[in-house]
Amino acid sequence: MTDSRPAVAVIVLNFNKKAELLACLDSVRVLDYAPFHVVVVDNGSADGSADAVAERFPDYHLIRNETNLGACQGRNIGATFAADHLSAGYLLFLDDDTILDPRFLDHVMRALVADPGAAIATGKAYTAYPSTTIMSAGVVANFTTGSVYDLGTGETDGGQFDEAREIDACGGFGFLIRAEVYRRLNGMDLVFTPYGWEDIDLCLRARQASHRCLYVPEAVIYHSGGKIGRGPLEAYERHKARNFMILLWRHTNLWQKITCPAVIALRELKNVVVLIFQGQFRIIVSRFRGLFDFLSQPRP
Repeated sequence: MTDSRPAVAVIVLNFNKKAELLACLDSVRVLDYAPFHVVVVDNGSADGSADAVAERFPDYHLIRNETNLGACQGRNIGATFAADHLSAGYLLFLDDDTILDPRFLDHVMRALVADPGAAIATGKAYTAYPSTTIMSAGVVANFTTGSVYDLGTGETDGGQFDEAREIDACGGFGFLIRAEVYRRLNGMDLVFTPYGWEDIDLCLRARQASHRCLYVPEAVIYHSGGKIGRGPLEAYERHKARNFMILLWRHTNLWQKITCPAVIALRELKNVVVLIFQGQFRIIVSRFRGLFDFLSQPRP
């Protein structure tokens, strides 16, 4: 590797996941790509995460937020730091609970450099390392039916997602984006604070600006988070429900605004039945509270 290649700012967002964060940074340190800079944004962790990073990775840039500012603002702070202090034409965003294959960055960088019309790239995501269970092979967004989901979730990898292709969107746990595009899109939209669907909104806004999103199967990443990894959480489900409605309101046309509610209502009825049998009554309440949050607030 030579320094003639484009520089990348690797931005890792953390909140109270010290062990996972350190494992993530260990995988970043051995990436088979150069040059890259690392920016760790700690969102007010109380578990000693920031101090551990400062001690173990003194050469990394560490931003200590006093409180948890949410995923959107946390990532934007990292991107602003990179723009102000680092010469990086690309931004690689990572969640604290990811582990990268050493060739991950090289593969996604090659894909974007080779395709000037593409602005965002992601890889094949598995569940917690060293799993062969797929978490995501790219995101599918069908707004006629109000369906936005990770392709391949829960499937054992048998090569069924080994073809590179354009995708609708990618998950925020691990994606590469051209820094100039991120800046022109004004980064993550804070309306999605604290978290939920901000990554999909960013990708869709990039596509509206005539940029493509790419799935690069050779780029392997492991993500221990997500519902498949940790199950449903009350606060998470509430924010996700509210923000999903914002996503639909923002990105659907008039016809889709008519078709979505009926399909979603039927799908949620099925989900409610499943949750009842699982005894997840608080999750049901959280989802309805998220819907009420959306309906009771001005349309973004």
